[in-house]
Amino acid sequence: MKNTASIKPILYIHKTLSNGKHPILLQVIKDRKVKRISLGYSASKGEWDFKNSKPTKKYPYQIELAAVIKKKEAAIAKEAMTLDLETENFTAERLLSNVKRKKCYATVLKYFDEVIAQMKKANQIGNAEVYTLSKNTVKKFTNGVDLRFNQIDYSWLNKFETECVERGCKENTISNYLRTLRALYNRAIKEKLISLDTYPFREYKIGKLNTATQKRALKLEQIELIEKLELEPNSRLSYSKNIFLFSYTMGTNMVDIANLTWEKVRDKRVQYKRAKTGKEYNITLTDKAMKIIDQYRTLQTDKYIFPVFSEHIHHTAQQRNDRLHKVMRQTNDDLREIAKLCHIEENLTTYVARHSAATVLKRIGVSTSVIKELLGHETEEITQTYLDSFENTVLDAAVNLL
Repeated sequence: MKNTASIKPILYIHKTLSNGKHPILLQVIKDRKVKRISLGYSASKGEWDFKNSKPTKKYPYQIELAAVIKKKEAAIAKEAMTLDLETENFTAERLLSNVKRKKCYATVLKYFDEVIAQMKKANQIGNAEVYTLSKNTVKKFTNGVDLRFNQIDYSWLNKFETECVERGCKENTISNYLRTLRALYNRAIKEKLISLDTYPFREYKIGKLNTATQKRALKLEQIELIEKLELEPNSRLSYSKNIFLFSYTMGTNMVDIANLTWEKVRDKRVQYKRAKTGKEYNITLTDKAMKIIDQYRTLQTDKYIFPVFSEHIHHTAQQRNDRLHKVMRQTNDDLREIAKLCHIEENLTTYVARHSAATVLKRIGVSTSVIKELLGHETEEITQTYLDSFENTVLDAAVNLL
């Protein structure tokens, strides 16, 4: 090792505890800088071998302390080796800080809590909710007992899957739980909190749970029935119909619809950043989309176009997240009512709008690479990679076919 650090236990005689003895510390010296950590033990001068830096046979906890010292020295030496390979230099303070952090977050539920707190601080409320749901499911499975990462192996994952099935969870739901747990593992490994040796997902494959979900797209004539349906102006049903049709004609998801502001609409175009990916989206507003937006111009009370958020009420990310979930539930309830009025048997939801748009485009021959923007395969990031190489005019032409 090029960055050697000396590690040894000492009896710190410069401090006397209430029991009249001195604390036993582990001392680390790196580049002439000294850091010490407590081992939780104390001894008198007569119980310590200063020459060999260890307790004497007189010390009542000699064997126990020797084991603690050996384990702690090994952990520090291992971390020093890791840092030695990763960086040109490191301090004794960083070395001990890393060891301490790995000890604190070596358990799954505790690390879940840390990651969730970080997400909330960064206003990633949706992600925090996903992690919280997965954490609570794991906690329920372990009866509240926190586990070390190396306790979760292939067998544990199979048992977790089985219990979720017995509780009536759908495969996609179980897949979401496990993908979140896997992401937690990946994050802990990247932060050097756990070793790659503890990773159980090389043997256990989540993909076996990803069975295709049956989604029924509407036909063009069914979309036309919804468009022609007359509802009381400015009613909740009317608002929900507008959200569905705007999502259909523009391929926009509910989150981005809720966040649309008047300043993002210019010269019959809309330009905004997708909430999920943070990437720019610039596309023409079709006549149908403009007709929907124009309905709200006379009702304009704040910066948002659709009556989901209010700049006067929903100030924090948590408030907006709670409001969005409430409106989505209401909208999907309303869409089921609209389906009945239009004699549509399919389950009408905000997602069906985007899925229907993609299907209609595919049926009329639009390139699959273009309509993947609307389909949303696996993740928004993957979908966006297909979009990046296209000019806005290609997307303009595609949505004008709807």
